[in-house]
Amino acid sequence: MVSFDATNSHFEYMDVTCHWSADSQKYAGGDALVTFLHDGWEMAETVFYEEYWHAGGRLVMIYYFELERTGETLSIPVMGNPFVNRMVNSLPLQLLPLGEREQRKTEG
Repeated sequence: MVSFDATNSHFEYMDVTCHWSADSQKYAGGDALVTFLHDGWEMAETVFYEEYWHAGGRLVMIYYFELERTGETLSIPVMGNPFVNRMVNSLPLQLLPLGEREQRKTEG
């Protein structure tokens, strides 16, 4: 698990607590991810991603974080933005294409 101290991040996301549920939203924002981490969830070392290319060469990244807390697990798809991209790049995470997650499930 990757340790991320959400209380010492020096950013303004913690000014607002954000709830996210897969039943109501397809993707979460960085604020929801930070809320989970602030609430004691821990991030797995491997993060999977998908790339979506839009007209004009605009790239949108979707990161799939696996979180764990007291034996409970949660997979949260987070839409990339400058904050999330910076967080992913600053932590010791292994980034793999989403297709490899499916391959690991069938192998293991």
